[in-house]
Amino acid sequence: MASQSSVFAVKEFEFNIQFTVGADPVMDLFHEYPTLRLRNATCTVTENAMWRIDHVDGPTDAITAFDAVFLDEERCNECLDEHCCSGTREYAVLDRRPAASTVYTYHAQTDRCCTVPAVVTDYIGAGVVFESERSGGTYRWRVLSPVETSLDPLFDRLESTLRTGLQLDIGHLGSADLWRNKTQSVFPH
Repeated sequence: MASQSSVFAVKEFEFNIQFTVGADPVMDLFHEYPTLRLRNATCTVTENAMWRIDHVDGPTDAITAFDAVFLDEERCNECLDEHCCSGTREYAVLDRRPAASTVYTYHAQTDRCCTVPAVVTDYIGAGVVFESERSGGTYRWRVLSPVETSLDPLFDRLESTLRTGLQLDIGHLGSADLWRNKTQSVFPH
């Protein structure tokens, strides 16, 4: 068992990407249905692939509309740029209820994509942990990083990839001491 003194400091940073109406079909659903919310349960990223489990909840008609848009394998739900990526996506619905759904996503060839997990992992490297939530017109991100480095180049890169209608707002930068106090269960009890 490691002693407390050998544990390195993990840094946390938070940011939001704001979406105007019409900028993204998935985010348009969150504008249309104000109580619709998508929370990320886990996100694993390598150099060229991403796996995620997301839980969405809201009104029954919003979940139906969400499935029709989100589960479209032809379009990237995560791309920030104008071009979108040429990667491939596969989805599996793990749980479906009238007012909620849990979706597994496998996204291959993310090295060709301008997504938050791909850009952050490319800049920081291995060991990054992501938490995200979509609601209203906001895609909120909280990231744990095992690397102490300047984040200005990362935020510059993210901002430079944003297509028309998207805006980056930088939030908290600092230690991850209060992570336990901020976490919430992604899955309903």
